Amino acid sequence: MNSSPKLHHLNASERRHTRQQAVIPVGIPELEALLPAAGWPKRGLVEVLVPDEHSDALSLFLPLLARLSQQDRWLGMVVPPYSARARVLSAAGVDSMRIQQINPHKGRSGLWTLESLLRSGNFSVVMAWPGCATELMAKRLEKAAGIGRSLGILFRVETQAGTASRIGLRLQLEADIAGRAVYLLDEQGNRLSGAAPV
Repeated sequence: MNSSPKLHHLNASERRHTRQQAVIPVGIPELEALLPAAGWPKRGLVEVLVPDEHSDALSLFLPLLARLSQQDRWLGMVVPPYSARARVLSAAGVDSMRIQQINPHKGRSGLWTLESLLRSGNFSVVMAWPGCATELMAKRLEKAAGIGRSLGILFRVETQAGTASRIGLRLQLEADIAGRAVYLLDEQGNRLSGAAPV
């Protein structure tokens, strides 16, 4: 008779522990304060809107990549617009031997390749730079990330900021001579937060 309250308390404690384990520390305090769960999700999708395809948005994820590169799964990059800078990655503590750069097979899109890699279970994180809208693929990509227990990170140019997206965690990176800032976006591309300087 007295076990129910204890069991309920135990279950609540387990749920709190599960929530704590469901994210990976960001490693950048200002960005951590911006994110709804105060960390990167272990699986699912993150979309980052950038001013142009040469913006250094990868630096937002260097602490994450350093942490994940110490584990036994791969870090994937699907056709990045610039060659991965091994020196920068190494200086941030990323084991470049754990990184695979993948080019799509002829006749296959980058999004199809991203979906396949997320689903495979061989990658803890897969980063992609799709040159097209992703809203029609979002559900499939989310499902693939769940099956493969992977995190997908999509970098898209800012001109697509106003388009709808079903991706739950959307960020926008702005950069000018004053510095760089990140904003949290909703599904419609509207800002949900003030600037977080990074």
